[in-house]
Amino acid sequence: YRFFVRDASLEFQPLGDTTRVAVSAREGDEPACFVGGPDLHSDSKGLFGLSFDELLGSEWVKDDSICFKVCIEEAAMKEHPSDGPIRVGKTDVVYEHKPPSVEVPPPTLQADLLSLL
Repeated sequence: YRFFVRDASLEFQPLGDTTRVAVSAREGDEPACFVGGPDLHSDSKGLFGLSFDELLGSEWVKDDSICFKVCIEEAAMKEHPSDGPIRVGKTDVVYEHKPPSVEVPPPTLQADLLSLL
């Protein structure tokens, strides 16, 4: 996989190196999970090692937003490849699902339009 981030000139710049990862095949109907990123295996966390406040004032943030692109190539390996390093993906990371902080009411458009008839 490879991460890119858009700069002030609206061009995508590489964020870290291209990474090759081997992830075990799924067994049965169990969902497979994988976590990866350019700073996952480094001591410096975050985008370019910047703090949140530094990032807000950087060239990477435009109109309070930042744009990333992730290129992923999936390939089934029939045998261990002989060229380049391969890391085993982190599969022991736990995601915490947080419910949305805003409640959206159900749609009423159809009923509103029918009431006009």
